[in-house]
Amino acid sequence: MIYVKFYSKSGDRIKYHKSSSIWSGIKFAEPIAKLFIGWIIGNGKMINFWRDTWATSIPL
Repeated sequence: MIYVKFYSKSGDRIKYHKSSSIWSGIKFAEPIAKLFIGWIIGNGKMINFWRDTWATSIPL
C-alpha cells in the first residue's frame, strides 16, 4: 500500500506532495496518546545500554 502511494507505475519515487487521509486523525490523537507512550526495558533495575537489545534482535 505504501509503495503504491509513494512510487510511480514505472517504479520511481514520486517527487511531489500527496495528502494523507489519516494524518488529521493522528494529529488529533497525539496529545492524548503521548501521555501513555514510553519505554519499558526489562524490570528497570539493571540496564546495560550497550549489551541489552532495544529495538532490534542484536545489541548495539
